[in-house]
Amino acid sequence: MTGNEGVRPTLQAVLIAVPAFAAMLILINLPLFSLLELKGLDLLFRMRGPLAPPGEIVVVAIDEPSFAEIMTQWPWPRRLHARLIEQLKKAGARVIAFDILFAEPSQPEEDRALAQAIHAAGNVVLAGERSVVTDALFRQTILVDPIELFKATASVGIATLPIDPDGIVRRPLPFSNDLPSFASQIVRLYQGQAPYASQTDSSDTTLINYFGPPRTVKTISYYQALEADRMLPSGTFTDKIVLVGRAVQAAPEPQRASPDVFPTPFSFDAGGPTAGVEIHATIVANLLTKQMVTEPPGAVRYGLLFLLALIGSLSTMRLKPLWAAGAILGLSILFLLFAFGFFTKGLVWLPIFAGMVQLGLVYGGYLIAQVFSAQRERRLALEAMNRELEQKVKERTAQYVAANEELVKEQHELEKTLHELAQTQNELLQSEKMASLGFLVAGVAHELNNPISFVHSNMDFIGEYVLRLKGVLEAYETITLPDGPAYQQLAELKKGARLDRTLHTLDELITSCKRGTERVKRVVLDLGTFARADDVDPAPADLHEGLEITLNLLAKEYRDRITVHREYGTLPQVECHAGQINQVFMNLLLNAAQAIPETGDVWINTSSHGDKVVVIIKDNGCGIPEANLPRIFDPFFTTKKVGEGMGLGLSISYGIIQKHGGNMRVSSPDRQGTEFTIELPVKWSGTK
Repeated sequence: MTGNEGVRPTLQAVLIAVPAFAAMLILINLPLFSLLELKGLDLLFRMRGPLAPPGEIVVVAIDEPSFAEIMTQWPWPRRLHARLIEQLKKAGARVIAFDILFAEPSQPEEDRALAQAIHAAGNVVLAGERSVVTDALFRQTILVDPIELFKATASVGIATLPIDPDGIVRRPLPFSNDLPSFASQIVRLYQGQAPYASQTDSSDTTLINYFGPPRTVKTISYYQALEADRMLPSGTFTDKIVLVGRAVQAAPEPQRASPDVFPTPFSFDAGGPTAGVEIHATIVANLLTKQMVTEPPGAVRYGLLFLLALIGSLSTMRLKPLWAAGAILGLSILFLLFAFGFFTKGLVWLPIFAGMVQLGLVYGGYLIAQVFSAQRERRLALEAMNRELEQKVKERTAQYVAANEELVKEQHELEKTLHELAQTQNELLQSEKMASLGFLVAGVAHELNNPISFVHSNMDFIGEYVLRLKGVLEAYETITLPDGPAYQQLAELKKGARLDRTLHTLDELITSCKRGTERVKRVVLDLGTFARADDVDPAPADLHEGLEITLNLLAKEYRDRITVHREYGTLPQVECHAGQINQVFMNLLLNAAQAIPETGDVWINTSSHGDKVVVIIKDNGCGIPEANLPRIFDPFFTTKKVGEGMGLGLSISYGIIQKHGGNMRVSSPDRQGTEFTIELPVKWSGTK
């Protein structure tokens, strides 16, 4: 590497750092930016967390429990404050400070009682207020002190708290030799110094070092302090600084005075503001231990920001954008840790937000430099690429056109294949449906034929016997005398006609006709129930009824050849498509009948197990080979001869049971018959 090659990156880094720093100088003076920087200070406090509270300070809070116990509207009688001073002095308090403004006189006896208590104690600090009115033509400072009666016997300090633009109190009252602050007067009295001697007030660059959220400083309710000897342990106030002030979230009095509470850096996590008296207690503790947070002078801060910009620029010069972003992120984290270390160890507030934004501006400058550097390379490369691009585009376009034509061709072939497959599937399903329908129609025709024949044949006999009876009855009607040839003729006619036998036979024929018609009605009813439409929602059904209907329709296959053993248990109503479940029973019972070559037995067992029912259909037929069991539910798999079945019955049945959320198993041990087990949930859990 030559000297020029080493200097050039450094010069580029400086050229990036200087504009970034200049932009930061502009941003740092904007109100919004200053507000964000203050939020960075709040972040440091929350990252550090609470500290141990000062042991030499106790806050006596005028809080909600005290209002409830004292049961007096604000302002309270000053005789009550006098009593509190006496109690605190008696308990050994070293300094008693009231963060309450006694600017207006009350009843004379009340004021004298408080003045006497202040004078007797000799260690009381009272609060005053200072407000500044700024106008275009003048600037006026307004001071509000306690009344002269109190001011003559007590130390007075300004208790006004400076509030930042975002409403949070972060700084104590700045140093003033003629107007000491409330906290400095407390410290002076506690350390036994002369008035205004060895002032330890803050400057404009010092900040309050908060110990934590509200009530971090030891706090005791006002009503408890009034009865300290009875309600508090001994030594609670011994040699302590006691600050008395309001600590309520809302104004306790009906007037429009606002509550003495302020947001602090811990208010975001604590969920509420901190009482002003506790903030003064924190300032007192900071002054006693000389542990306030300080802000570096402007020259130090600006020098640190420029150094940070230069380091960031040098770190990213030879890196790719993604790695440069990682480097900037790493530097930001390191700077945050560096600032956090200075804050916790040295109580120095470094501008963390400005530092991170400074690094962001450096990265932005780096990207701009990368863009300018890349433009020249792109311009050179673009000229070379343009010469080849047109030819490559033509070649690639031709490839795309050919590929697109091939894709369109394959798509048409695929659509044609899918159409043919769907058509074939529909034809197979229709064929299977027609086969089942033909079997049902044949059974129905057979079952209807006999009853109709009974009716047709018996009706002829009924007509003949009715004619005979009619002749006999007509002959009886012509008889006028009980004796005579006509009577004898009718008697012989009655005997020849065998009237009693004829009437008895007529009764039997009528009974037979009724039985036949009832049979026709039952078969038609069973057929309608079996073929129930399933285009409605699932409904409760009796599985035993479905089994019996199926057996009735298969009566021709089973009669005089197969014995059915019914081992029915107690089953609840099952939510299902009854017609589909009956179709499953039909397939299984018909297969069982076809598996028995001559005579045999079929067992139907039903049982209930909690939220499911089990139906087992078993036969002692020829069974199923073990090699065929895994494929028995596959579509189009059949062991029947060509033309006897399509192999869809068991596949359709299996699909119906799966659709109902159930399960279907088959077993054929040693080919000693076949056993199908159906499990169905009682409540519908299948798919529509």
